[in-house]
Amino acid sequence: MGDKISVIIPIYKVEDYLHRCVDSIINQTYTNLEIILVDDGSPDNCPMICDEYSEKDSRIRVIHKKNGGLSDARNAGIDIATGKYIMFIDSDDFVDREMIESMMKNMIDNKVDMVVCNIKYVYEDREVVKYNQEDRILDRYEAMEEYLKDGVVQAVAWNKLYKKSLINDMRYKVGKTNEDEFFTYKVVDKTDKIYYNSKPFYNYIQRNSSIMGKYSIKRLDGVEASYERLNFIKEKYPTLYEKEKKTFVNLCIYSYQMILKEPNLDKDKQGRKILNNYTKKIKFNKTELKNYSYKDKLKIYLSKISLDACCKILDIL
Repeated sequence: MGDKISVIIPIYKVEDYLHRCVDSIINQTYTNLEIILVDDGSPDNCPMICDEYSEKDSRIRVIHKKNGGLSDARNAGIDIATGKYIMFIDSDDFVDREMIESMMKNMIDNKVDMVVCNIKYVYEDREVVKYNQEDRILDRYEAMEEYLKDGVVQAVAWNKLYKKSLINDMRYKVGKTNEDEFFTYKVVDKTDKIYYNSKPFYNYIQRNSSIMGKYSIKRLDGVEASYERLNFIKEKYPTLYEKEKKTFVNLCIYSYQMILKEPNLDKDKQGRKILNNYTKKIKFNKTELKNYSYKDKLKIYLSKISLDACCKILDIL
């Protein structure tokens, strides 16, 4: 039968999608599953749907809790999970029937700590596969390199099968919009090897009302996470630090540009102050700057003076 896998599905206001999501897990070809449905205080019919599923399938456990957000819901699932392995699925998405069996085979046959599968972006009128790469095994450094360049190892929690021992002592930061950005790189750092499965088993539904669909001031949580990660990389992966510094400055500039487009997002200008403080902390030496393009040098120089001036000048160029 194989070892038990705990599948955690946080649920909030997704009654139109929930059946398809849960059915895609129930009908997996790999059957030794503990399916944990975490009703995060959903005000619609989701709590009732969860209870109906638990009555039909003994593998399903339901948690009903006060709304605390996605991180809190995932943490509640981790707290009660009993599987040797763990997986997260977002409740408005669904997965192909062979996903778990295929990823579990990758895990066991290759003696890895995590398996990541390809992603299919599902729009109303089309489907787009994320990556065009073959299966491969990555060591810890290669995996972190992929993570930092938004490669086959992404920050998202949900297209992955983890050894539960990797995350037993970890929990998601509650109240953060970009919760995965605070979490996943630390898990990657705890692995020895990761397997990338090129089959697009995970169907990632694109809808306007999702948490990440629009820009808001809460996106600065992602900048905070990136700054934490930058300092982590400086200490543990110094050869990746220079490139990550430049990426971080670009993120600050982009975030500032988005705020300037919608100034009502940051009426008290605290967001702009935070971003300016971040860029002033990042230091570049002459050797690093010598290898950059003129535009990159200009961005770095201007960001040190003022992100406001930097963004306005870049708009002219």
